[in-house]
Amino acid sequence: MSNVTPPSSDTPLPTSPGQYDPSGSSATPSLQPSPGSSPQPQRAGAAGLHHLLLGDTLPIRQYDLLAADHPHRWYDPREPLRFRAWSRGLAFVGILLGVMMTVYVIGFTIVAMNLPDGSWAPDSLSTSSPVVVVNSIAELTAAVVAYLIVTLVMERRRPPAELSPRRAFGVIRGMIAAFACIAVCLGVIALFGGYRIVGFDAGYSPWADLLTMGFTAGIAEEIMMRGILLRLTEESLGSWGAVVLSAFVFGIIHWANPDGSLWGGLAIAIEAGLLFGAIYLATRSLWWCMGFHFMWNMAEGPIFGSIVSGTGEQRSWLVAQWNGPEWLTGGSFGLEASIVPVIVLGGLAIAVLVRLQRLGLMIEPIKARKRRFGIPA
Repeated sequence: MSNVTPPSSDTPLPTSPGQYDPSGSSATPSLQPSPGSSPQPQRAGAAGLHHLLLGDTLPIRQYDLLAADHPHRWYDPREPLRFRAWSRGLAFVGILLGVMMTVYVIGFTIVAMNLPDGSWAPDSLSTSSPVVVVNSIAELTAAVVAYLIVTLVMERRRPPAELSPRRAFGVIRGMIAAFACIAVCLGVIALFGGYRIVGFDAGYSPWADLLTMGFTAGIAEEIMMRGILLRLTEESLGSWGAVVLSAFVFGIIHWANPDGSLWGGLAIAIEAGLLFGAIYLATRSLWWCMGFHFMWNMAEGPIFGSIVSGTGEQRSWLVAQWNGPEWLTGGSFGLEASIVPVIVLGGLAIAVLVRLQRLGLMIEPIKARKRRFGIPA
């Protein structure tokens, strides 16, 4: 839960809308939207279904029109610098790079001491190579440390609502949902003759893949893409602008993979970037997103035998045979470049986003929020 509470009779209120209270940065803002201007409340039935499928809902706060995964805002130029989205973003990047460099030095020193002949420098960047393992540990550690510093120290949300321990069951919900999404897409491709299971690889060891494409991608990428990029830009662009921007960046990042392509990056932006963003906006839970992303990669590669995001050949428990045109199978980029998940999961993402808009769970751009409070944009 966030440490922000709505205004009460015990909270001193500024004398005019949007006035910043310099007596303490922990004071609760007293902004109140104009009568009839706040988002429509959820209907009881829809809210009940939302809770059943996705867990508890973090509603839009009425005194700043943000959700509990954001620090409370005064919309006043004199509010502390640490509350500005850009300052938190810069702090995250700086801490991230600093921690990564520290882990790199320690990790490669340990590797070099154990393999002094230089045999640790691989010809290929396989998931089990020391270089990739150290890089994964560095990225994972740095992302977690940087995020906790931003949320606990700068935003003073203890614990941050999106990582509240009581909401950790969202990991399981996310894993179940992701497995279902991948299975459905592969089932459709199989119906068209593009996918067939031909064997089982009992000798496959998943540990390196669990670290790199499982925990590192699932945790670090979700912290950076949803926890930082989407969440911080949402404060200025609103939910729609933030989810589109974060999806675009997510696709560009995967375009740079060894077998990446323009179509592959665009496909991931639609089916994964939009869907992961929609899941975050629906749940306001990084637990949910981490579980979903973790199982998305593990089901796609180590379980069902697809190449993952153009990262090269993938060993798996199920040995798969792929047949048909690249628009159906995804080719060398893997399942994510198939038109099937683009249509099925991209459509699901848009449906979720539209539903959230109707439920009043989408945050408006800052200009619209200020206008509701009668504050000049």
